[in-house]
Amino acid sequence: MKRLFYLFVSLAVLFAATNSASAQEASTRKVDPKSIFFKGDFFVGIGAGPSIYHGEQDRAMKFHHRISPAMDVYIGKWIIPCLGIRIAYSGGRAYGLTNADSGYTYSTGEIYEEFPESGSKANYKQRFNYLSLRGDLMFNITTLALGYNPDRLYDFSFYGGLGIAKVYDELEASRFGLSFGIFNTFRLTKALDAVIDVHCTAVPEDFEHETGSRPGVDPNGLYSHDGILTAAVGICYNF
Repeated sequence: MKRLFYLFVSLAVLFAATNSASAQEASTRKVDPKSIFFKGDFFVGIGAGPSIYHGEQDRAMKFHHRISPAMDVYIGKWIIPCLGIRIAYSGGRAYGLTNADSGYTYSTGEIYEEFPESGSKANYKQRFNYLSLRGDLMFNITTLALGYNPDRLYDFSFYGGLGIAKVYDELEASRFGLSFGIFNTFRLTKALDAVIDVHCTAVPEDFEHETGSRPGVDPNGLYSHDGILTAAVGICYNF
């Protein structure tokens, strides 16, 4: 993730250095909200924040023990004022629990909770690194509701996306992931926004090589998916 961060910073500096004149001109342009395509309106951003993985045994883990760091990097374009597309990378480390002390479930071998009275298996700490790469379709709800305003201080957008999620530890796993989220932008300058991006990615239940049944139902009533919830705070550069 550090390499991606350095790459992003380098690209942002390059954009700022080579396009300062055109960016100033673009900041004063009058965009017709009825036009089919914007002239410009590309954006690139980066963010970081807490993330939580939702797996089979994880509910038995204290909430604050499940919080882990995550990072987002993305580039996109607003096609019309209320509709945009972007390519986004998200990645981080997941903390959770597993019934296995070793093997294929990314167990650390460290006991988190024991159940000596019931005879049930102990819960072991689980840790793995993941990433996802996806394409998002974005809808600017503020513009849809209030009309186009290039000087608006706050915009709220909803998006959905589809891509690939991958565990890149010693035992790898790649699965399709379905994402949705909200993209909040706060205008700092004509070219720079502060961003709060909250998103969830649903992955198949065996993403971390573990399956389990829902409590209180038939043993064959398996979970249908796991989830990754992330809240990232960052900046977005518009050019």
